[in-house]
Amino acid sequence: MATLAGGAAAVATASPAAAYGNTSVYQVELSANEPGPAGGGAWLWFGLSSNGTGDYHGSDCGHANGPAASDGGEVTWQRVGNSVVISGVVLNGLPNPATGLPGFPTTVIVPAAFGHYTGKLGTFFGALPPFIDRSAGFSQLQVAP
Repeated sequence: MATLAGGAAAVATASPAAAYGNTSVYQVELSANEPGPAGGGAWLWFGLSSNGTGDYHGSDCGHANGPAASDGGEVTWQRVGNSVVISGVVLNGLPNPATGLPGFPTTVIVPAAFGHYTGKLGTFFGALPPFIDRSAGFSQLQVAP
Protein backbone atom coordinates (compact mmCIF):
# COMPACT_ATOMS: atom_id res chain seq x y z
CA MET A 1 0.00 0.00 0.00
CA ALA A 2 2.84 2.45 0.84
CA THR A 3 4.48 1.75 -2.53
CA LEU A 4 1.29 2.67 -4.37
CA ALA A 5 0.96 5.95 -2.45
CA GLY A 6 4.62 6.84 -3.12
CA GLY A 7 4.17 6.21 -6.85
CA ALA A 8 1.09 8.44 -6.95
CA ALA A 9 3.00 11.26 -5.24
CA ALA A 10 5.81 11.04 -7.82
CA VAL A 11 3.32 11.31 -10.68
CA ALA A 12 1.54 14.26 -9.07
CA THR A 13 4.76 16.29 -8.78
CA ALA A 14 6.01 15.79 -12.38
CA SER A 15 6.41 19.11 -14.21
CA PRO A 16 4.47 19.76 -17.44
CA ALA A 17 7.65 20.19 -19.52
CA ALA A 18 9.07 16.91 -18.24
CA ALA A 19 5.89 15.18 -19.40
CA TYR A 20 6.76 16.07 -23.01
CA GLY A 21 10.52 15.57 -22.69
CA ASN A 22 13.34 16.97 -20.63
CA THR A 23 14.48 19.31 -23.45
CA SER A 24 11.08 21.03 -23.78
CA VAL A 25 11.23 24.78 -23.12
CA TYR A 26 7.91 25.97 -24.58
CA GLN A 27 4.49 24.50 -25.17
CA VAL A 28 2.31 26.78 -27.27
CA GLU A 29 -1.41 26.41 -27.89
CA LEU A 30 -3.06 28.66 -30.48
CA SER A 31 -6.72 28.96 -31.44
CA ALA A 32 -7.49 31.53 -34.17
CA ASN A 33 -11.10 31.79 -35.32
CA GLU A 34 -13.50 33.75 -37.47
CA PRO A 35 -17.09 32.76 -36.67
CA GLY A 36 -19.89 32.45 -39.19
CA PRO A 37 -20.55 30.54 -42.41
CA ALA A 38 -17.74 32.30 -44.30
CA GLY A 39 -15.28 32.03 -41.39
CA GLY A 40 -12.90 29.33 -40.28
CA GLY A 41 -9.92 28.88 -38.04
CA ALA A 42 -6.77 27.13 -36.96
CA TRP A 43 -6.13 25.15 -33.78
CA LEU A 44 -2.47 24.31 -33.21
CA TRP A 45 -0.27 22.89 -30.43
CA PHE A 46 3.55 23.21 -30.49
CA GLY A 47 6.20 21.48 -28.40
CA LEU A 48 9.48 23.40 -28.67
CA SER A 49 12.82 21.95 -27.51
CA SER A 50 15.90 23.76 -26.23
CA ASN A 51 17.86 22.97 -29.43
CA GLY A 52 15.63 25.18 -31.63
CA THR A 53 13.50 22.33 -33.01
CA GLY A 54 10.01 21.14 -32.23
CA ASP A 55 6.85 19.70 -33.61
CA TYR A 56 3.23 20.71 -33.97
CA HIS A 57 -0.17 19.13 -34.41
CA GLY A 58 -3.63 20.51 -35.03
CA SER A 59 -6.04 21.40 -37.78
CA ASP A 60 -7.43 24.30 -39.78
CA CYS A 61 -10.48 24.89 -41.93
CA GLY A 62 -12.54 27.39 -43.82
CA HIS A 63 -16.24 26.86 -43.18
CA ALA A 64 -17.07 27.27 -46.87
CA ASN A 65 -14.29 24.86 -47.96
CA GLY A 66 -15.49 21.69 -46.22
CA PRO A 67 -14.07 19.73 -43.31
CA ALA A 68 -11.00 20.58 -41.24
CA ALA A 69 -7.58 19.60 -42.59
CA SER A 70 -4.99 17.93 -40.38
CA ASP A 71 -1.81 19.92 -39.71
CA GLY A 72 1.42 18.74 -38.16
CA GLY A 73 5.11 18.22 -38.58
CA GLU A 74 8.55 19.38 -37.59
CA VAL A 75 9.35 23.05 -36.96
CA THR A 76 12.31 25.20 -36.05
CA TRP A 77 12.17 28.19 -33.75
CA GLN A 78 14.28 31.07 -32.51
CA ARG A 79 13.93 33.85 -30.03
CA VAL A 80 13.92 37.29 -31.68
CA GLY A 81 13.78 40.07 -29.11
CA ASN A 82 10.73 39.44 -26.93
CA SER A 83 9.18 36.98 -29.39
CA VAL A 84 9.48 33.33 -30.34
CA VAL A 85 9.33 32.86 -34.12
CA ILE A 86 8.23 29.37 -35.19
CA SER A 87 9.07 28.44 -38.80
CA GLY A 88 7.96 25.49 -40.90
CA VAL A 89 4.24 25.67 -40.11
CA VAL A 90 1.90 24.56 -42.92
CA LEU A 91 -1.86 25.12 -42.86
CA ASN A 92 -3.21 22.31 -45.04
CA GLY A 93 -6.74 23.72 -45.29
CA LEU A 94 -5.48 26.77 -47.20
CA PRO A 95 -4.02 26.91 -50.72
CA ASN A 96 -0.30 27.33 -51.29
CA PRO A 97 0.08 30.52 -53.40
CA ALA A 98 2.88 28.97 -55.48
CA THR A 99 1.00 25.82 -56.47
CA GLY A 100 -2.70 26.37 -55.72
CA LEU A 101 -2.64 23.02 -53.90
CA PRO A 102 -3.39 22.67 -50.18
CA GLY A 103 -0.58 23.67 -47.84
CA PHE A 104 -0.12 27.36 -46.99
CA PRO A 105 3.34 27.97 -45.44
CA THR A 106 3.47 30.45 -42.58
CA THR A 107 5.25 31.34 -39.37
CA VAL A 108 3.76 31.65 -35.92
CA ILE A 109 5.07 34.51 -33.78
CA VAL A 110 4.33 34.49 -30.05
CA PRO A 111 5.55 36.33 -26.96
CA ALA A 112 8.60 34.73 -25.32
CA ALA A 113 7.08 35.20 -21.85
CA PHE A 114 4.83 32.49 -20.42
CA GLY A 115 1.20 33.52 -20.20
CA HIS A 116 -2.19 33.79 -21.85
CA TYR A 117 -2.68 36.24 -24.71
CA THR A 118 -5.56 37.33 -26.95
CA GLY A 119 -5.75 39.06 -30.31
CA LYS A 120 -7.45 39.10 -33.69
CA LEU A 121 -7.42 36.13 -36.09
CA GLY A 122 -4.08 37.08 -37.67
CA THR A 123 -2.28 38.44 -34.59
CA PHE A 124 0.08 35.48 -34.14
CA PHE A 125 0.59 34.46 -37.81
CA GLY A 126 3.43 35.89 -39.89
CA ALA A 127 1.43 35.41 -43.10
CA LEU A 128 -2.07 34.47 -44.16
CA PRO A 129 -3.64 34.43 -47.64
CA PRO A 130 -4.89 37.86 -48.78
CA PHE A 131 -8.53 36.71 -48.79
CA ILE A 132 -8.38 36.30 -44.98
CA ASP A 133 -9.07 39.45 -42.98
CA ARG A 134 -6.31 39.38 -40.34
CA SER A 135 -8.21 41.91 -38.22
CA ALA A 136 -11.40 39.82 -38.05
CA GLY A 137 -12.31 37.17 -35.51
CA PHE A 138 -10.23 36.40 -32.45
CA SER A 139 -7.25 34.40 -31.19
CA GLN A 140 -6.46 32.77 -27.87
CA LEU A 141 -2.84 31.86 -27.14
CA GLN A 142 -1.16 30.07 -24.26
CA VAL A 143 2.63 30.03 -23.93
CA ALA A 144 3.68 27.59 -21.22
CA PRO A 145 6.82 25.81 -19.92
